[in-house]
Amino acid sequence: MINNKYEIKYILIQGLLTLLIAFIPIYFYLDSSFENQNIKDKMDLKNHAYSVISKIDNFEKENSSIFYFPRSNIYFSGIFDKNNQMIFSLLEKNNLDFFDEFLINKDEICYKNYLNENIFEAKFLIVCKKIDNSLVIYNAIILVLSISFFIFLSSFFIIKQSIEPYKKLNQYLDEFLKDAMHELKTPIGVARINVDMLQMRLKNDKHILRIKSALKNMTVIYEDLEYYMQQNMVKDEKTNINFSLFLERRIEFFNDLVISKNIRFSKNIQSDIFITFNELELYRIIDNNISNAIKYSKDGSNIQISLEKEENKIRLSFKDEGIGIKDKSKIFERYYRGDKITGGFGIGLSIVKNICAKNKIEIKVESQVNKGTTFIYLF
Repeated sequence: MINNKYEIKYILIQGLLTLLIAFIPIYFYLDSSFENQNIKDKMDLKNHAYSVISKIDNFEKENSSIFYFPRSNIYFSGIFDKNNQMIFSLLEKNNLDFFDEFLINKDEICYKNYLNENIFEAKFLIVCKKIDNSLVIYNAIILVLSISFFIFLSSFFIIKQSIEPYKKLNQYLDEFLKDAMHELKTPIGVARINVDMLQMRLKNDKHILRIKSALKNMTVIYEDLEYYMQQNMVKDEKTNINFSLFLERRIEFFNDLVISKNIRFSKNIQSDIFITFNELELYRIIDNNISNAIKYSKDGSNIQISLEKEENKIRLSFKDEGIGIKDKSKIFERYYRGDKITGGFGIGLSIVKNICAKNKIEIKVESQVNKGTTFIYLF
């Protein structure tokens, strides 16, 4: 069944890609908004300047001795003579470089307007205001958040709807495989018991040995599939295991396979090495390596299995004299098979790699084509 984390991953990818495309019109919208704000600021400065000029022009008609210069919390202005000397100013910065009409600094915009003859002998008026783009930025944030929310919501529903048929298909296949494997377990067990009984009557019969080896191959494949399907439900229950004895028993399990292929086991197993590990996971590491070593070995060759303690590490190795590996980078990929003729699903080493990654086991692979391969595991 499709995992929720993959659904979230696809939703995020689609949402981000759509958002990147949406940023193109958003960019032009922001650019236009800043330009409109700039035009509005210029118009506001002109309007305020006209109101100040109007008060100056009207002052002579009022017969008043005191002129109250217009003040504002938003606009700051001042009047200057023809020599650019200040007559009166409310400007925060009076050391402005005199300009033609508009001056825009990083935080301030100023407007210059020439005056008619007046009682103050002022030549021009300068009006300034702080540049405030907070409203544009606020609107932009609201727009981006709204578009992002809409994109991710629509992506969620689109992906949910599009993967629903595949989820149902996966669920159906999972249930089918579970049922099929449940049905296979009993006949495989029955076949193995009856072959063992036949072997007691017909000792060293090559046909019986071939049947037993085929059944053991089927058992390893069956157990790989069972572990693969149930790995998310496997409890991480670790027990203290006599690794040496455990390995000896697993080698003994494959004896019929090596006899049928005229292969020899060469063992170097240090006694009484203990390890705290999940028993089911240890089965998969050992069985897959022995099974692969037998599968890819030539008739009459030798398989060396070693287990020894080195300082604070346990070294487990499997060395065969088989066909070797052409591309070591792919052997741990799921469904990869080095030789399609030998069969299997190509999931054994993928399972081994996942178990090793989970338990921080170091893997080393040494191989030469047509000379053999060595898999080394450092616990």
